[in-house]
Amino acid sequence: MLLLLPSAPVEGGELGLMRSVLISLQRVQAASFTKQESLDLPLGARPALYCSNKCTLLDWCQLWCAYPSNTPTHCLISNIIVMPTYQETNMADVLTCHTTRPKDLATHANITAGKQDMTFPQRVKENLLDGFYNYNRDHCFNTKSSNSDRWLTLDFGQPKCFQHVILYAVIDKIAEKRFNNVQVRVSNVTAVTPPEDFAAYDLFGEFPGAASPGQVVEMKSPKPVCARFVTGQMLYSYYFQVCHIEVF
Repeated sequence: MLLLLPSAPVEGGELGLMRSVLISLQRVQAASFTKQESLDLPLGARPALYCSNKCTLLDWCQLWCAYPSNTPTHCLISNIIVMPTYQETNMADVLTCHTTRPKDLATHANITAGKQDMTFPQRVKENLLDGFYNYNRDHCFNTKSSNSDRWLTLDFGQPKCFQHVILYAVIDKIAEKRFNNVQVRVSNVTAVTPPEDFAAYDLFGEFPGAASPGQVVEMKSPKPVCARFVTGQMLYSYYFQVCHIEVF
């Protein structure tokens, strides 16, 4: 379901969109690295309008949820990243929420990557594809530091068209080393030998410097690009860490 909201002018003069998604209350409340706020609804206020407007006015708000009730009296707003295609597994305390994030291609895509740094066994590449990010470092993906391992590839199965690739750096100062001099390339060609042959792919965008803690790096093409494969590679010699990816 799409929730249309008046918003500041955006490209194409479109309305701001919020999309419905189901998420466990326990999962939201357990996110200790996030910012959250519970809003009391004024008497007679409609949650869909009041909570959406409040979220839209706060630059940190990414999601709002109505507490389950026939006559809701408050709602929860949060900066948790939840994609519209996120699939909740804990339905016992599920909430109907509305996310500001767009429907994207990265969630549930196929992923291959360089070898994982097993110092942090929870930081697997699949973390990037579940459509959920709560700013916890262990919900990121960490590669080893060798030249042959600082990469990842998304495979959509067939060419898909998009203009944006967004990558999230880790929230602490180590981002300066773990997200530094990163290139994103795209192609429809059958997967090449990574990362040596990535140069054969078209350059979509690059981030030449060191990321700040928690930096959201957005690379944008002036017109839609259609590709099956999207690769990310860090040229700086250190462990490569990415915490969330969006392609749309």
